[in-house]
Amino acid sequence: MISFLRSTVEPWYIAFVVANLVMGLSSVLIPLKLDRILQQGPTQLGLLSSIASVAAVLGSLLWGRLSDAAHRRKAFVVLSYVAVGFAHLGLAWASSFAQLMLYNTILSFFWIANASVAVLLIIERTEQETWEARISALNIMGTLGWLAGLVIGGLSISIILAKLSQQSGVKTLLVLLAMCSFLAALIAAWLVPVTKAQFTKRKFRGTRVAVGNLITEMWKFSPMHLYHRFSPTRLSHLKRGTRMFLLASFLAFSGIGFFAVPLPLLLSQRLGFSPSLVFYAFVMLQVGVVVAYPFAYLRIKRRGNRRVQMGALGARLTLFGIAAGALWFAKDLPWPVVALFLFLVGVTWSFFQLSGIAYASRLADPENRGLALGAYNAVAGGSTILAGVSSGYMAQHLGHHATYLVAVLLLLCAVGVLRGLPDPAILPHTNECDSVTPNPVRDPSKGEHPQDKTEGR
Repeated sequence: MISFLRSTVEPWYIAFVVANLVMGLSSVLIPLKLDRILQQGPTQLGLLSSIASVAAVLGSLLWGRLSDAAHRRKAFVVLSYVAVGFAHLGLAWASSFAQLMLYNTILSFFWIANASVAVLLIIERTEQETWEARISALNIMGTLGWLAGLVIGGLSISIILAKLSQQSGVKTLLVLLAMCSFLAALIAAWLVPVTKAQFTKRKFRGTRVAVGNLITEMWKFSPMHLYHRFSPTRLSHLKRGTRMFLLASFLAFSGIGFFAVPLPLLLSQRLGFSPSLVFYAFVMLQVGVVVAYPFAYLRIKRRGNRRVQMGALGARLTLFGIAAGALWFAKDLPWPVVALFLFLVGVTWSFFQLSGIAYASRLADPENRGLALGAYNAVAGGSTILAGVSSGYMAQHLGHHATYLVAVLLLLCAVGVLRGLPDPAILPHTNECDSVTPNPVRDPSKGEHPQDKTEGR
């Protein structure tokens, strides 16, 4: 891993790491402000999540096209980090739920928008043979930045809240995050290379271009980036097996949303954990993701994408079922049990996400593979829009155990759809899903299988 990063990481990735640190910390801090300062419940958190997801999908689809029209990329990266900084300042002084929702929507729009442009930066200034490795390195660095943000959040909030009131402490942290975002903008202005948007026929060779889109289990489950050339009207071009897999993915991501969206308030309100323990809970989840990632790749090579996908969903629905029973019958749950549970959930995420990206690519015809990946990411982001409001309302009025039961039901339906799908064999000597090795991908004209051709800018 270290040697891989040394050979693929570029200096401007530092800005991306700093920005991810900001978002990792604020992803928990915003729900905590909603709970501790504004005295709102899961219904409001679900609405906050759904609106943010709408903004994220629109931002990812729109921002790339705007940068195409301007024939520039760097300015849009810098602008997005500046906008994220001002959004955090707005969040710091937000005194009502409406204000919090407004600034959080702005934050989500510009954060996701920036990520889509960051990927285009790599594609347009590097050789095709290095695309997958460099994008994978970008996402790995982003994941580490996100994890660092959670760790720093857990350490800093306990110190700050010990000296200040909750309102002043949360405001101070949000202001500091704004300053860090402005710092990321300065680093980007200094290090991000100047490129001109070009019209290219991109060959998305393998699936590693998309690896890491959802590698971090964000509380609102927005994709890190979408392919901004994706158009829903083109879904009819996909064959039936691919469309059925997208249905299974929608069910799976919706089920995951029913678990993930109310999670911060479950930890804070229902279980009564302190703000620092809420941060550490998400640290345990993220550690599970990072630790399991290499094992997920090896498992896919041995068992195939469909089996790993079904196994990950099966493990998740088992965990959610156990959690539903525990929340139903137990008033309190000890911290070590919750930490272990979230670590295992994080482990299953790596297996689910990596196999899902690969499976979407393998099911699609070569000429529609880029479309399939874009649709997969759109499904991931769109499912949160539905799950956000529904899970929040259900958690507040029926209890958190009810949202877990719905998650189990949705995951069962997803597994049922997956059982009827084919399982394309992984061809020997390909680098499918291999995002942690520096070996270049084979040229499709010389390799074992045809690759997709997706037009974009």
